[in-house]
Amino acid sequence: MAHIRIRPNGRIQFDIHLYGQRFREGTKLMATPQNIAKAKAQLKIICAQINLNTFTYREHFPNSKKVAIVEQLQRDKYPDHQYPFFDSFSEQWFLRQKAKWKNSYQRAVHINLDKYLLPHFGNTLVSEITLAQVDYFRQSLIEKTKPNGLRLLSNRRINNLLWPLVAIISLAADECKFDYPFRRYRALKEERAESSPMTIDAVHLFLETVTPQWRDYFLIRFWTGLRSCEIHGLQWQHIDFDHRLIRIRQNWVNGETCDVKTVKSRRDLRMCDTLFEAFKRIQSEQIQTHALSDALSDALTDELTDAQFVFVGRSGQPLDTHFVSKRLWYPTLLKAGLKRRRPYETRHTAAVLHIAAHENPIYVSQMLGHSDSRLLFEVYAPYVANAARNDGRAFDELMKSKGLT
Repeated sequence: MAHIRIRPNGRIQFDIHLYGQRFREGTKLMATPQNIAKAKAQLKIICAQINLNTFTYREHFPNSKKVAIVEQLQRDKYPDHQYPFFDSFSEQWFLRQKAKWKNSYQRAVHINLDKYLLPHFGNTLVSEITLAQVDYFRQSLIEKTKPNGLRLLSNRRINNLLWPLVAIISLAADECKFDYPFRRYRALKEERAESSPMTIDAVHLFLETVTPQWRDYFLIRFWTGLRSCEIHGLQWQHIDFDHRLIRIRQNWVNGETCDVKTVKSRRDLRMCDTLFEAFKRIQSEQIQTHALSDALSDALTDELTDAQFVFVGRSGQPLDTHFVSKRLWYPTLLKAGLKRRRPYETRHTAAVLHIAAHENPIYVSQMLGHSDSRLLFEVYAPYVANAARNDGRAFDELMKSKGLT
């Protein structure tokens, strides 16, 4: 059963006896007549639920450190439960679904389960997880902050965290035959990330400031708008010098190659003179790095056009996104006196500068690998101008006119 008590400090406390143990939950409510009336109303509900064997500790005290203890006691007391616990069913769900996902996404879902969902819902029967519990849990995620006071998790991140929970309970309700509790669940409204493209003068300053070894790498990013995973996944077999094409066929994510992001991401980019010369310089530098004799140079060139990655670090492995961000991108911005922005802004910058050069928006959208050409206008509408050309030369001429070759 349960009772309420008044602590020496004058605050109301719930005293609950469950599974042969005593649990006390303090509140911040002072023992005023109004607060005591509220506590008695909640106490009445708790006692009724205990009598009906429907009491859920987490529902009444979602932030309590005792939740896991109570749920484990419940688990031990009723081993022949009708429905599975969330942790065991989520494991089955993951094993059944992972074949549909890339390895990188499998890891992301696994992290969300292990770090957030299992610690909170793991010891709860799938049939007992309620919308109210999810709302309280989501609110706790919203209230998490960084040391500087800013929110730790964005609405988009929280929606991604809760998606596995919704999917697991939906499947459990269907297969275990209980009422789906999330019919009124609505995802949080997501904020669109603000883009911060660089001006042509800022690009010029950046390329003049960056370490010469990495100038061509960033030049290619500014010219093509390639995603980090796409440019890091480039191999020499994807660089077609004969037809002047860059073939986007794979990504490099978390230390392994994987498929491209979407169907439209699998594309061929035309190489203007600037890009052609940049790739030739990179190829030549790789040959020189290996310090091969003239007699072996031709053989190495054949090898580079096959399985070797175009951009590699000191270890010989493809570039790591964190290395590029922390060791190259941000230090160069700081040194050049430019505003701090994400490395992803090279993609936005490429889009904006192509539009400024009056390239055809459809060509720009195809170059970026957008799944829907409308995205270009939604994101870059302030920069869109009349366009008539679609071969990439107008952009190249603009950059050459500024001495960026």
